This record gives sequence, C-alpha cells and structure tokens, in this order.
Amino acid sequence: MRDNPLLIVAALVATVVSFPTFAKSSNQSLEQRIEKLELQEKNRTEIQIRLSQQVDSLQKEVQELRALAEEQGYKIKQLQDRQRDLYGDIERRLSALQASGTTAKTPVNNAALTADSKIPVQKGERQEYEAAFALVRDNQYPKAIEAFEAFLQKYPKGSFSDNAIFWIGQIHFVQGDLTNGEKNFSNLVENFPKSSKTSAALVGLAKIKQKQEKWQEAKELYNRVIDNYTGAQQQLARKGLEDIKKAGH
Repeated sequence: MRDNPLLIVAALVATVVSFPTFAKSSNQSLEQRIEKLELQEKNRTEIQIRLSQQVDSLQKEVQELRALAEEQGYKIKQLQDRQRDLYGDIERRLSALQASGTTAKTPVNNAALTADSKIPVQKGERQEYEAAFALVRDNQYPKAIEAFEAFLQKYPKGSFSDNAIFWIGQIHFVQGDLTNGEKNFSNLVENFPKSSKTSAALVGLAKIKQKQEKWQEAKELYNRVIDNYTGAQQQLARKGLEDIKKAGH
C-alpha cells in the first residue's frame, strides 16, 4: 500500500508548527531553573555573610568578657591580699599586747556602749560587720566582742557570721581567756565547716591545747590542718608541731 502524499505533507506541517512551541517551553523551564539556582545562591551568600557577622560579634563579646574576668580576678586578688595583710596586722598587735600582759588585765565592758563609741546604725549585714570589725582595728577589743555578739544575735547564719565568731574567739584567746576562745573556735568548726576561717579556728584550738599541755590533742589538730588545708594556716600548723617536738612531746 502506497503512502498518501497528503498525509505525509500534513504530518510535516504539524511537526514544523509544534517544534517552536516545544523549544519555547524547554527554554522557559531552563530559564526558571537558572533563576531558581541564582536565587538560592544569593540566599546562601546572604546567610553566610550574616553568620560571619554573628561569629565576629560573638568573638568580640568573648574577648570583652575575658578582659572583664581578668580585671575582676585582679581586683579580687587585691582585696584578698589587703584582707590578709589587715588580719595579719591585727593578729600581730593582739599577740604583742598579750605578750606585754596588758590585754589579759583589760576588763570586758558588758554595759551598753557609750554614745561617743556606739556603733553607727547602718543598714545591711556587711555594713554592720564592718562597723564591728572597725573596733578591732581601733584596739577596742572588749567593745568589739560586744559588737560581734550583737551582730550574731541578728545574723546567726549570715554571710559574715563565721568571721564574727572567729574574731570573738581570737580576741578571747590572746586575752588569755582560753575557755571562751575554745568555745568560739569549736563553734565555728562545728557549724561552719566550709568557712574560709575554719582552718584558722583549728589552729587556734591547737594552740589552746598546746597551752593547756594537752599535747596529743594539739598534735591531732595540727595534723588535721596539714592534711586538709594549704597556705599560711598549714605553715602555722607545721610550726606548731615543731614547737611541740622541740619541747619534747
């Protein structure tokens, strides 16, 4: 059977007519895909830029925080050094007074503080503690004990209660009142075991036992300090053991 020439011609015309339409549809799809890829690349670039900016900002904040931490650490060290020097000076003065025999004869004034020496009324636990401690610095030891005891009545478990107990015990000790010295040091050790003054209180207890010639108890307390603490109190404990050994005990 021979092909119909008219059908062949019609088929060719249809092919020619439909080809531009197919090509146009393919071109539009490709353009859309390219446009979509370009948009994705643009978004990715913007995200990367924002992330980079955020990283730079975070790095800057970290540097600022690190500098601030270093500055605060330096200031804290200065305060600690100042406090240590102050405590050391007070303890040396108390010890000197004890050696001269003057503080043991000083009567404790149980009456109310006089108007000219009365602790100023200040708000806040810290201010009241500092006001009491100022009496120690001014060598007004009986009044300091009274002020610290009043402080403890008001703040029995305050932030500075352990320090107040320690200084009451320390003043009693250097004045020769071993009973009240031991009472307050023991109170501090038992009720404030994590206090920064606990090691000093243990050394104080050991010194009291040493004065009472209770050598074994003194050595146990000194060894407790050596085994559990470092720094100045550990050195004092080592010296205490050496003194006991030199005394033949």
